[in-house]
Amino acid sequence: MSKSFDDILDECVDRINRGESIEDCLGSYPEHSEELQPLLSAMLDTQRAYKFTPSAEAKWAARQRFNAAREQLERRWEAKPPLFPRLLGRPVAWVAVTALLLIFLISYFGIIPILSPEEPGLQPSAAGNFAFLISDEVNAIGDFDSLSISISSIGLHLSGESGRWVKLDPEVQVVDLALLQGDRAQEIWRGDVPEGQYTKVFIRVSSVSGILKKTGESVNVKLPGEKLHISKPFEVTSSSETNFVYDLTVIATGSTQSGIKYILKPQVGQSGADQRFELINGKGADGRGQDRGPKPPRVTPSAPSSGIQIPDACEIQESGVVSSAMAY
Repeated sequence: MSKSFDDILDECVDRINRGESIEDCLGSYPEHSEELQPLLSAMLDTQRAYKFTPSAEAKWAARQRFNAAREQLERRWEAKPPLFPRLLGRPVAWVAVTALLLIFLISYFGIIPILSPEEPGLQPSAAGNFAFLISDEVNAIGDFDSLSISISSIGLHLSGESGRWVKLDPEVQVVDLALLQGDRAQEIWRGDVPEGQYTKVFIRVSSVSGILKKTGESVNVKLPGEKLHISKPFEVTSSSETNFVYDLTVIATGSTQSGIKYILKPQVGQSGADQRFELINGKGADGRGQDRGPKPPRVTPSAPSSGIQIPDACEIQESGVVSSAMAY
């Protein structure tokens, strides 16, 4: 029984994670090499972009917590010998095991808060200094009768010494990108966020559901990861309202025996706080935030091509280079 493309892709990802090269996987499945190469390259770019090196401050704080925990543990041992050393009969060995466990716990609980938003979601309000909108850059969206995405959370990275993430829980959690083509955008959160300079934005996509126009069939749309990142600086102040348009696009990656494959990714060129947009399904009737500035022309391909190259996939730098947020 022949393997499906999805099974082959999963196998190649596992093999690369074990140390094999992309060429080894492509050599095993030459009939799928044209489709596998861009997806596997995107996965490697993701891993390179998100290799985490803790800052000197984070290392120092973790070391301080470790020393404090060790001293507290030593004081407890002096007051009452722990149970495990008595059972094992090897206090020295138990100290080594305890130290390793402490290092693991401190590394996990000390570094994870830096990587992930830990603040509770801000409460939306009808009036605020910030609005978040979703739009769609026209590529292969013409193939779809509907393309619904479920957004579970939004994250804004506040620059500065704290470098914290501000979490937003969207009021509108499901949007249909087929209705948001071109400059059309839908507001999914509005409220007050801390003033300051922001450098990155992510959305966590929990599911994607696409229905094709021609056949009415459901189609699987790939995501480079649950979190899609864009690096696009913007500022929020109390004196004006900031409208951030997060633009997504769906791309046809080529035809296979099972049909055309699609991938969803952010579009840096059409995203930001300076984008013009046409508000639909908004809460206000005054069209707040429309015509916020010039917008580059959108290009609609005449038909999906089997040889389309996927940009480096999903965290997008301001230069337009794309990398994934899977490891975030």
